[in-house]
Amino acid sequence: MDINELTQEGSFTKILNVQNNADSNEFALLGRALSSPIRIEILKLLMQKPMLLSQIADKLDLQLSSVAFHLKTLEEAHLIMSENSTKGKGKLKIYTYSQYKFIVLQLFGVPNEGKKNIPYVLNVPIGDYVDAHFARACGIASEKLLFLEDRPHDIFRPERHTAQILWTKPHGFVKYAVPNAYAETGSVAEVSFSMELCSEAHGYNANYPTDVTFYINDVELCTWTCPGDFGDRYGKFTPSWWFSESTKYGLLTNVSVRKNGVYLNGELVNKRVTIADLRLSEGNSTTFTIAVKKDAEHLGGFNLFGEKFGDYNQPIVFTAIPDSNA
Repeated sequence: MDINELTQEGSFTKILNVQNNADSNEFALLGRALSSPIRIEILKLLMQKPMLLSQIADKLDLQLSSVAFHLKTLEEAHLIMSENSTKGKGKLKIYTYSQYKFIVLQLFGVPNEGKKNIPYVLNVPIGDYVDAHFARACGIASEKLLFLEDRPHDIFRPERHTAQILWTKPHGFVKYAVPNAYAETGSVAEVSFSMELCSEAHGYNANYPTDVTFYINDVELCTWTCPGDFGDRYGKFTPSWWFSESTKYGLLTNVSVRKNGVYLNGELVNKRVTIADLRLSEGNSTTFTIAVKKDAEHLGGFNLFGEKFGDYNQPIVFTAIPDSNA
C-alpha cells in the first residue's frame, strides 16, 4: 500500500517525516501539545464525547482561562477540533477529538521507507452493507431525509449507500466487507472496528439495554450490553431537521482482536478467540457483522450512526496493525 493512499482525506492517518521540511512546524506543534499531562487528560475526555470548555474545566477542576489555553494548543497541533454549537443560546464552541486515528512519525529514512509498518485504516460507510436482516420496526435516513421506515424488504434499495443512521428493532444484523490485501504481505498483530452505536427504543430511553454481538469473518467475538437509546439532546452532528423525540446520538464502541484475545473498548473480554482464528488472509475480504440475536437476553435492537449523525464524525472505521515482530 502506498503512503499517498494513507494520507488522502478521510483515511484517519497522518504521516510526518523528519526529512520533509514542510513537516517541521507540525513536529514542533505536536511535541508542544503532548508535553503537558493536562492536555493528555483533555484528549482522553474528548475521545469519550464532545464537550464544551466549561464542561472540561468542571471535569478537571481547572479555571476556564487555563483550559482555553490548553485547548488552543491542542487545536493548533490538529489533535482536536472545535465547532460553534448551533444548539441553545449564544455562541459556544464544542470540542471533539481530531479526525486522525493515527499520527505516524518517521524519524529516519526516506518518506516512502518502512511503509509496511504503517497501520491500514479504511472508512466504511454504514450504508455499504453486503448483507443484512432488519426486523419490522426499522429505518434508514441520510443527513437530509428519512427514506425508509418499517419496510424491511426495502433495505437493499440503492439509496442505502447515503445512510447516516440506520436502525432495527428488536433484533437484526448488518454485515460489511473490507478488502483483505492488508493481510497478504505479512503478519497482522491486530484488527479492529470502531463505530457509534446505541439501543433502539420507541422514541428514546437511556435505560433500555440491548445485547449487541460482533463477528469478524463469521467468528463470534463478544457481546456488548449497550445501556440505552440516547435522545435527551442533539448529537454534535445530528441534523437540525431530525425529530426531537427520536434517537440522536450513541456511544463510540471499539472491538479489536489481537494475538491474546478479543478486546471491547480496550478491555480483554474473550481469550478463546485470537487473531489466528479469523483466517484473515483467506478469500478476498474481511467481513464484520453487528447483530442483535433473536434469542438475546436484552432485545433492544440497535441504532448505527455515520459521520454526519450523532456525536462522532466517523463512519465505521476498520484498522489493521502490522506485526512489527514478524
